[in-house]
Amino acid sequence: MSASAGDPGSSGVSPDALLAAILGFGRELRAAGLAGDLPALLDFGRALAALGIEERETVRVAGEALFVRHRDEIPLYDACFARFWDRRRRTLEVTLPVSDPDAPPGGEERGLVPGTEPARAGELAVPTDAEEGEGEGEGSLLTWSAGERLRSTAFDRMSADELREAERAIDRMIIRLPERRMRRWRLHASGRILAPRPMMRRNLATGGDPLTWLWRRPRTEPRSLVLLCDISGSMERHARLLLRFSHALSRSDVRTEAFVFGTRLTRITPALRLRDPDRALDAVTASVDDWSGGTRIGGAFREFNQRWARRVLRTSGIVIVVSDGWDRGDPAIVGTETARLRRSCHRLVWVNPLAGSRDYRPLAAGMAAAYPHLDLFLPGHDLASLESLATLLAEGAGSRGGASLA
Repeated sequence: MSASAGDPGSSGVSPDALLAAILGFGRELRAAGLAGDLPALLDFGRALAALGIEERETVRVAGEALFVRHRDEIPLYDACFARFWDRRRRTLEVTLPVSDPDAPPGGEERGLVPGTEPARAGELAVPTDAEEGEGEGEGSLLTWSAGERLRSTAFDRMSADELREAERAIDRMIIRLPERRMRRWRLHASGRILAPRPMMRRNLATGGDPLTWLWRRPRTEPRSLVLLCDISGSMERHARLLLRFSHALSRSDVRTEAFVFGTRLTRITPALRLRDPDRALDAVTASVDDWSGGTRIGGAFREFNQRWARRVLRTSGIVIVVSDGWDRGDPAIVGTETARLRRSCHRLVWVNPLAGSRDYRPLAAGMAAAYPHLDLFLPGHDLASLESLATLLAEGAGSRGGASLA
């Protein structure tokens, strides 16, 4: 075929028929237990609009990148693809006529794939012909993306579909921390500092002749992370997404410990070790008794400092606190325990969803007490702010000497 890769319709396939086929493929994947949710299907549609459907392997690999979350799911995905998509593609290319842009909407003129049902309400609405005409020349519906708008939309203003897409975006985040130099050394085949004793032992078999040279290099490792997330009533909408960000951090090579607090402190590190983020968040919810209750930041920090700091926190680690700063306890305790926490770590970062407002100032009693002891004070109200946090962590940003509004 000589169809253009960027225009599915040029291969004899109407955009409506392709959309219906993608929806059916999603139902097939969900029935098999794979991740065939709406945001992934929209991404798959945009990928096919850019790549075309001429090459089977290209389509298969594009779907694998979106729908497979673990290597064990690859055989299951391949079976679904062979069973469904090959059959549906033949239907698309041979059976279906190309939609007439001048035809009235509805019925078989819409180019729906035989044997499939129209999109359900709330799942994906097939556009009218007028709407298709508006997108002509710009890749139509399949290449439309609300990514930039989604990045800047506050979490508390998102619809249910937008929240799900934001969750998927967070799940795809890859966070890497800068490595720090350790006191110990490691042997290497090249370098600047010779390791004479290990080299002599290595060359004993040759009578001591230095045929193999060994060098010393400083050992490095990423800094550890500790997350303290507020799950009080005022943080309910943000807490779930920020805990998903915590799950993305825990999937990295960085040693990560996670805690949630409302009226008490709860360690959730074992729950976040589950690979699937939905299962991990369900496990967190099941293990916490004070979800959407009050907040006692000072008491939670005191319990962490007394019980957990020496066990899970190194002086080289980074602590990230996620809270809006509203506290029902004594502000003096918040200030004292925050200062103590600051002395136990390398950097103390506070992420506040309310800080996304230009007029925001840390005037709440708990926030005002903690603010002077912070290294970095960041907003956490949308995807863009979480991306900025990940970038700052990767760059090792944040200096001693007080917080700054970023």
